[in-house]
Amino acid sequence: MSGFAVYGKMTAKPGRREELIELLRATIAKLGDPPGLLSYTINTPLGDQDTLWVTEAWTTRDAHDTATKTTANKAETARIMDMLAAPPDAAYGEIVLSR
Repeated sequence: MSGFAVYGKMTAKPGRREELIELLRATIAKLGDPPGLLSYTINTPLGDQDTLWVTEAWTTRDAHDTATKTTANKAETARIMDMLAAPPDAAYGEIVLSR
């Protein structure tokens, strides 16, 4: 399988990780079932109360861009950024294996 992946590390402001998780859940729910989204996961590392890892798998980069660059999504992104202690650390890549 091939596809497009987005990996993001987010550090919430102290004590706001759960609130950030809920906002991320709400944001992805507002997207509905966008064409090309294969999976979206939010992960919490053990022993770190402020960090989240978000992984998105898409069929193509175009599918990602179409779904996430809407005006509504940009407004949600601004709300997410307000909850972060630092800018997110993100990377993009290609999916080479998925089971």
